[in-house]
Amino acid sequence: MRILLVAACAASSTAHRCGEAERTLAGGHSCGGRVDWLVNNKGLTPNEAGIQVATEYAVECWRCGFQTTSCQLPPRYGAKEQERLQMMNCGKVQKASVQFKEILEAKADRWASEEQKQLWQNKSALAEKFCKQSVALLNEEEYESAAVVALYAWSQVIMDGSQCCDLLRPPYCLQSQWSWSTLAVAILIGGTLIALLTSVLASLTARAPARGTKPLPAQSQVPEPGKAATKVEELYQELFKRWMRDHSLRGLYGACHFAETAASQFAALAAVFDFQVDSVRNQFDHLLSLWRSHCAILADLDLDVDEDDDFVEAAVNEQTLLHEALGGLHAELLEGFLRWRQRLSDDLKEPLSSGSLVLGGARWAHLVPGDWLHADSRKLAANLATTHLAEIATYLLVWGEAGNLRFMPEAVYFLTELTLSAEPELYPHHQADGKHSSGLFLSRMVRPMYNLVFDEWYQGLDFKPVSDEDRGKGVMPSHKEKLPTFHGGYEAFLPPDVANYDDWNEFFADPKRLRRGMPRLFDLEHGKRFAVLQEFNLSKMLTSQKMKTHREVHSLWGVFASTHRIWLVHALLFFGAVCVVAGDPFDDDETLGGKGLVRWAALGLLAPFHALLLALARVYTCGAATRASICGIGCFCANFWRSLLWFAPVGTYGALRYANLAWTPEILQYLLIAHLVVSLLALASLLFFPDRGFDAPYKEKPRAPFHLRLVRYFFWLMVLAGKFLVAVVLFRAIFDLILDLQLEPLGRATSEDILIAWYSTIWARDLLIWLWLWFSSLFIFCADTQLWFTVGCTILGVVVALIQRRCRTLHFAFEDALRYSPCSKSAFAKTWNLVIQHMTQEQKINVRDSGELCFDYILSEEPGAPVLFNEENCLERASKHYCGMADTREWPVNKELQWRFLALSRGLGLELPRPYRTPYVPGLTVLIPQFEEPVLLLPEDLYSEAPGEARELGHLIDYLRIKYVDEFQNLAQNWNVPGGVRNWSRYSPEQWKETCVWASMRLQTLWRTVAGMCKYHDALVLHHELQGTNSSGLLWREDDTSEMFQCLVSMQMYAYFTAVQREQVNEMLERFPPNLKIAYIDHSDVGENCERDAVHPRQSRRYYSCLIDRNCQCIQAKNPAAAFRQPAYRVELPGYPILSDGKADNQNHALPFSRGTINQCVDANQGAYFEQMLLLPCALGEFRWNPKQIVGFPEHITSDLGSVGDFAAGSEMAFCTLLQRSYATLGARMHYGHPDLMNKQYMMQQGGVSKGTRTLNLSEDIFAGLDFALRADGREICHREYFHLAKGRDLGFNAVLKFFSKLSSGSGEQLLTRQMCRLGQLMPLPDALTLYYAHAGYYVTQFLLSWVMPTVLYTWALILACDCDLAFEAFEGSCAKRPAQELMGRMLSSIYTIALLLLVLLATALPLFTEEWLERSFKVAVKRLLKQVCTLSFLMFVFQAKIIGYYVINELRYGGAKYISTGRSLPTERRHFIRRKGDEYEGLYLDYAIQAFYDGLTLLIAAAMVTELGGMEADNIYRGRLFALWFCITLTIISWLYAPFVFNPHQFARRHIMEDRRVLCQFFFQNWGSGWIRWYEEFQLKPRVGLSISMLDFNFLVVFLGISVWFAVVNHKVSMMQVIFSTHTWMKEVAALTLLPPIFTSLVMCLLCSSCCALTRCLRRICKKSDPTWELLRKLLPIMTLVVVLLEVLEAAACLEILRTTARWKDYIAGLMLKYLLLEVVIFLAEGLLRSRCARSGACRPDKGLQTLYFWVLSNRMFRDMLTSTVILVPLLLLSFVNSLLRRCCRTFDAHEFLIYRSSGHRARRRSFCGDSDRDSRDSSSSVSESRNTSDTSSTDEEAPMAPRR
Repeated sequence: MRILLVAACAASSTAHRCGEAERTLAGGHSCGGRVDWLVNNKGLTPNEAGIQVATEYAVECWRCGFQTTSCQLPPRYGAKEQERLQMMNCGKVQKASVQFKEILEAKADRWASEEQKQLWQNKSALAEKFCKQSVALLNEEEYESAAVVALYAWSQVIMDGSQCCDLLRPPYCLQSQWSWSTLAVAILIGGTLIALLTSVLASLTARAPARGTKPLPAQSQVPEPGKAATKVEELYQELFKRWMRDHSLRGLYGACHFAETAASQFAALAAVFDFQVDSVRNQFDHLLSLWRSHCAILADLDLDVDEDDDFVEAAVNEQTLLHEALGGLHAELLEGFLRWRQRLSDDLKEPLSSGSLVLGGARWAHLVPGDWLHADSRKLAANLATTHLAEIATYLLVWGEAGNLRFMPEAVYFLTELTLSAEPELYPHHQADGKHSSGLFLSRMVRPMYNLVFDEWYQGLDFKPVSDEDRGKGVMPSHKEKLPTFHGGYEAFLPPDVANYDDWNEFFADPKRLRRGMPRLFDLEHGKRFAVLQEFNLSKMLTSQKMKTHREVHSLWGVFASTHRIWLVHALLFFGAVCVVAGDPFDDDETLGGKGLVRWAALGLLAPFHALLLALARVYTCGAATRASICGIGCFCANFWRSLLWFAPVGTYGALRYANLAWTPEILQYLLIAHLVVSLLALASLLFFPDRGFDAPYKEKPRAPFHLRLVRYFFWLMVLAGKFLVAVVLFRAIFDLILDLQLEPLGRATSEDILIAWYSTIWARDLLIWLWLWFSSLFIFCADTQLWFTVGCTILGVVVALIQRRCRTLHFAFEDALRYSPCSKSAFAKTWNLVIQHMTQEQKINVRDSGELCFDYILSEEPGAPVLFNEENCLERASKHYCGMADTREWPVNKELQWRFLALSRGLGLELPRPYRTPYVPGLTVLIPQFEEPVLLLPEDLYSEAPGEARELGHLIDYLRIKYVDEFQNLAQNWNVPGGVRNWSRYSPEQWKETCVWASMRLQTLWRTVAGMCKYHDALVLHHELQGTNSSGLLWREDDTSEMFQCLVSMQMYAYFTAVQREQVNEMLERFPPNLKIAYIDHSDVGENCERDAVHPRQSRRYYSCLIDRNCQCIQAKNPAAAFRQPAYRVELPGYPILSDGKADNQNHALPFSRGTINQCVDANQGAYFEQMLLLPCALGEFRWNPKQIVGFPEHITSDLGSVGDFAAGSEMAFCTLLQRSYATLGARMHYGHPDLMNKQYMMQQGGVSKGTRTLNLSEDIFAGLDFALRADGREICHREYFHLAKGRDLGFNAVLKFFSKLSSGSGEQLLTRQMCRLGQLMPLPDALTLYYAHAGYYVTQFLLSWVMPTVLYTWALILACDCDLAFEAFEGSCAKRPAQELMGRMLSSIYTIALLLLVLLATALPLFTEEWLERSFKVAVKRLLKQVCTLSFLMFVFQAKIIGYYVINELRYGGAKYISTGRSLPTERRHFIRRKGDEYEGLYLDYAIQAFYDGLTLLIAAAMVTELGGMEADNIYRGRLFALWFCITLTIISWLYAPFVFNPHQFARRHIMEDRRVLCQFFFQNWGSGWIRWYEEFQLKPRVGLSISMLDFNFLVVFLGISVWFAVVNHKVSMMQVIFSTHTWMKEVAALTLLPPIFTSLVMCLLCSSCCALTRCLRRICKKSDPTWELLRKLLPIMTLVVVLLEVLEAAACLEILRTTARWKDYIAGLMLKYLLLEVVIFLAEGLLRSRCARSGACRPDKGLQTLYFWVLSNRMFRDMLTSTVILVPLLLLSFVNSLLRRCCRTFDAHEFLIYRSSGHRARRRSFCGDSDRDSRDSSSSVSESRNTSDTSSTDEEAPMAPRR
């Protein structure tokens, strides 16, 4: 090579043209691009061409000659940039040369051949020579030429032209040309975008599956007894006597005249319209109860109180009370109907029934004018009252017959209106002598609509035979209904285009749609429409296409349509925080993100982007009927202007960026202002003025007082401000990490950089890593909002509590709660003594102690207060609350009594409404739905001498006796039992009967609930005795409160009760007051007239809603105690009533039997206290001034046995008290089913107290609140805290999680409903935020929180994997400024600090701690918190969050929500790891493998990968600061893998855990793994979704993005190895295999096995033998599993051998991780294919065309279960061994049982060791003595019985 002489170019680099300066050689070819020409035309290598150019051309031509088309010097670089570029490239050359020498000196392995070594030496020498010449040129200030030569030395000589390092900002080096690795990365990125786009298009075009036509099984036939008709006159006389002889209204002035009119109206309507007689009787009683309630409300307004809150004997004007009450009843009951009728009248321009009532020509006695009417014109008033009464009667009769149509109130209005206006010719096609069993109104008007609903959803109604065992127990029917059979494809959820109750109801609610949908009907005269409607085919007229207004779609589009404002708020906060931390770039180039205010202006682009997504979501969720209704010029114009506003920021931002480049600063300033205004308007319209009114049938919007709106805005401002400030700190750490990793932020890249680098895999890798870092940050950012919201609600709850106590903070801090009790009043003394008497009857306190708590009347006329009411001074109270000192007063030992005293006293200290005065008390019905809840416990439920787990692990009565030791002492203190009261086998029948009642009152039984609710009766009797008046015309019968209170139990399964259950029901009716009524569903055969009665052809029974009470006669039976009772009312239903998940229909069928205006809905796991029932008149006073209310009250959780029970009770306690208080203030409290009071009249107008669409309304209760809020019009949902009910919660680990899985699935469905969608648009922004995070958002957030740790670990491992390895570091495009483990340690330690851990703990524990402090004391709050922490509550809550997240997201993806019966028994049963029951397997592992265990194992592997990648190396200076993070990671792993076993009673019993090990081996290997195969196919390969849905799943897209990032990282490492070992023969093949999933050898093996199987099958068929080869291949599965996995491991290791042998350990581990991820994706897709329709039928079935794939998938999944179960079971076996050793050291203590039950259980164990002989030696006196000695122990911390370990 010739010596290069130094020369200078006279011309500048921009003006110099090499081609024009010198033309020589090759026919005048210019030196520009000479290297490329020599390579392409002369066949020289790039190095040879470079040498020739350097030899032949002058220095001034090197700039062009050394530049290739793939690597050129950027023209914008000046001298300084060119100098930096020269130094960077020559520095990389020098470092590469050193590393080449180190490899040669270390004697590199087989990958470095002699040829390769020689090539390395030549490259190093040549590149160093070029760099020396470059340095020489640099010294002569030939910056451009020096940079060109240095660039050539690195890119062409060292990197063989594969890389060009011509950038001075990250990533510095780019790929020079396309390659296979570039194509692979492009496919991954493009695939992600295509999959996302495809999911959008598929979602928008998806439609309902075709209905299946499965044959129905034979149905049983049951005969029905005949029923005689009742004449009109007889019915009239009966109803008239019911009023004038039995009802309290008979005493009011003018009652006889009103009774005559009402009775004649009901009788006439029954005769004309053929309403059912029992329904008429029932609704007449219903009318009387409503009327009486309104009389009481009006009379109460005449009462007044004096200054001492004593009632004054005020004269109540009862002369016109009936007339005025009728007007109030008409106004409230028919408010919705009158408004609907007016809208329809305005649309039709007809007066409808408001002009005149025809009522089919019915005639009745009109009301006689008289002085009982409150009006000047009494005749006019009489006519108006008669009309009002007729409208009320008609509505009640139609509503009573409607059955399931009651869920559609506007449909009931429609039938009512037609009935009111019907002309005499009612049923034109009815034959006078025709036989029919049903009423004509039911069969002609109601049943067609019911059949329409049934046909829309269901294929038929199946039956199952009653088992012989149940028949032997006295079950009468031979067959029992199953849930109706869905149409094919409807099993998981109703498809989005299938109509439901809301769709049909909205059709009838909209007059325009109603008129267009039934044009023939409305073309007729109004009076003829009743008759003509019967001729219509409703199934064709009311199709889904015409009815559907909102599509409940199971995808994120449905969620986004309901919650888009929440995500827009988060997007604004997130990108705002990013803009704060990003700052301006350091150079002056115009970057993609802009600078200064231009950077902030990009936030305005969120508006059009969000609007585009919202438009897609709306198109997806709008039903066909809505789309048809909004088509029009007006709607187009409105949407046009709104769309113009939404997308205007795109234009203003584009003009702004152009102005920033080309225009003056003044114009830029004006454009900034314009863009700001347009963006703010667009964002404000999306956030504060959402447009959703076009499909809302109720135009009223929820409103709140101005001061409450201010509070709500301020609350969310504080919550979001705190979140934003913390986010800025966290994002700063992430942004610093990005800069230190040398990742160029996309916002700081210039357009030129992107045009240069877009095809480079290096730039793509950096871009993907940058995207993943911010994506994971956004994920975590959205996850923590719930924590801030909970903390804010806790603070707000405390503030509201202080306001309720009149802001007396100091008094509250040191308050003595009992000082609120008015102990100075004699009436209170009498009441208090009666309260203590009830507590004594409940065995809460013994007779001796009760005397000390009662007021003393003996020594003086003024009763002496008990010591309990002695006041304490401030010092005493402070010592008690904060120093842990004992109370100086004589408190009862029982903890529940202590709470009851405090609750009553604190309630009296709050502001109470003025109570109603008896008899002026509106009627109340407590509605209790009952399905499978036990009525009363039996002796065998409590104790059994039969061998088994109950005997070994402890009897239920033992647990109860020790839990409630003092109460059991009170029960048995006078008993004489041979051997002592614990000798259960010696109990007499009477003693067992009392014991069963005692136990039932302490467990979650119906008996306890009814006993508690019936205390309303005793409370009302006491109220009347103390303050009632006997001078009222509302006659009061002594101790009869049935007209003011009714306890209605809806027993859905009463017809299928056993004889014992019926006996319990009869005993309950006899023991409790006559206020108790029981509604149930009866049935009979369809009979011969089923077609004439329009009974659904696929239902073989008629169904009846029946009511029984104490007065009903028992039907003759062999066992009179267990006999059925003759129902008082038996109303035929239109069809099978249980069309939903059960509870809603159970409540709906019983609702017509309710009485009074107020309903209280409670569950069968609740209880009540007499002292709380005394506050009922005050609670009813809440409706005095605003009847449109749902009034909520807190609940006292009583089921706190054991750790899990206490955790569940604590969560429920916080939710039912403090959080409800905050939600009510924030405007988002809804109805939760109990123990809310509501005005039944308004609930009837919205479809009842719950919703009844199956799967969609799984959380049925909350929809009453959602509809209530949506209808607005003055409706209000409030929360009061002076009144409490008791509530039991699930106690066992499995039961608690089943309950939460039900709630999670219900919340997932709730997000998709129209109620959530519309409220999410119509509510003010703070209310919408609260509604989301207080309900469904909580469950979605649990999913996000549960995936925070996996996201952190994945990101941590990703950054460590992409770090530069010390070996060949020079070949990396760019390396981090510091080691990646140090950078990640700094970032993670600054984010996951102790402060963040405390925030999580605060959000979890603060609500309960605060409420305990508010209700009890600071000492009690601290004690309970410490107990929960010490008993590992955090393990429970972490696992609970995982289960909640799984079910809510699973519901949104696949549906399948269904009611789960949890059972509410004590947690005494051990759940096996795996247990075999017949041919099936069950157990804890199978319960949670899919939901948690697999992910727990994956998280464990990820944690190990982070450690192996160097995340916790000793030289990491931030290693010690990661304690909080590793604590969270370890906690999550332990919880996800072991929490169910930690809280499993008797988990470490030696014999049982060894049995678990044995059965686990059977599960995998017995019968060649048939047990595992059956379980896997049923629960994981079930045909839920197919391949298409799997690929479009959001989770899959996120995983696809994560794998793309990891693939790009490994691909960069592999590409670099290709350059380094370029001479290796198989290098390209090895590089390709490195990036492929390790599936080929294992698939080939499975293919060979399948081929052998197919060949064997063919041979056997030729020989005409049976074909067992498929089963033979299945039997080989356990062996195939090990072989398949071994082959996959070996294949992965072989492909990565180059990384291992070259000591690139990080890259080796990263490659293994990529192999694992790719393998999981392939298995996931293969599972989707096996679930598809193709795999379920035809040639693609697993036993035919997909054998290879089937066995390959099963082999991998079986190994996963083997590995997971082993990882779980081995530590459990070790812990069992340790536990056994501890038991040997201390036989009376068990650490695990102490954790489960918070007690050692030594008493029960002592008893077990002593045996029966020792028990027999004790007498009853010693037993009672022991009970007294232990009575001072806290009932909440008593020992649970322990079983001996043998």
